[in-house]
Amino acid sequence: MPMLSSLKFVIAASFALVPSTVWAQGGLPEGNGKDLVAGICTGCHQTDMITRSSGYSREHWKELIGTMIDLSPDQATQSAITQYLAEKFPPNTQRAAKTVPGPVQVAFKEWQVPTLGQRARDPVEAPDGTIWWAGQFGNLIGHLDPASGAMKEYQLPPNAKPHTITLDAKGTPWYSGNMNGTIGKVDPATGKATEYKMPDPKAKDPHTLVFDQKGIL
Repeated sequence: MPMLSSLKFVIAASFALVPSTVWAQGGLPEGNGKDLVAGICTGCHQTDMITRSSGYSREHWKELIGTMIDLSPDQATQSAITQYLAEKFPPNTQRAAKTVPGPVQVAFKEWQVPTLGQRARDPVEAPDGTIWWAGQFGNLIGHLDPASGAMKEYQLPPNAKPHTITLDAKGTPWYSGNMNGTIGKVDPATGKATEYKMPDPKAKDPHTLVFDQKGIL
């Protein structure tokens, strides 16, 4: 979720959208800060993203939630949420890696995106083997040709802050405008972005996009 300037709005919107029955079934253990975590964190994802995690230290939780929502204006709320998560979900071995027996060779190759600090995320592979990704904080989507290493970034309309990318049957990249409540697409040939506002003004935070078999998004 992109950083929001108004903490009061985040809390009010989150509590309004998440009924208490959902909180009770969310799997969060009792403790100080539980309602804050349930009300704010579930504004973007379910609680199983927390309960099924590998757990973190207090400082790591603070760093992690800082990449999702800016709670720094309200230190008391930030501290309560961080303390709750650190106490109830400390580091664990629930999802620890397992050693594979026998000789194994693994090679990793990385490409550094042109615009630093963009929070590159959710890459998707096109049929031709190239990669599209969303640069959420950079308000852009990008394209990579792994064979040559060539990269190109496409700026989006103001405040789109894309969350995910998906491709239609023609290979056109579509994105969810996570911050301005839009769905958009970019013409790779011209770089032109076309936006579609969500029909319901309450739908301000579109996320993952999927095309059905009829090509309907």
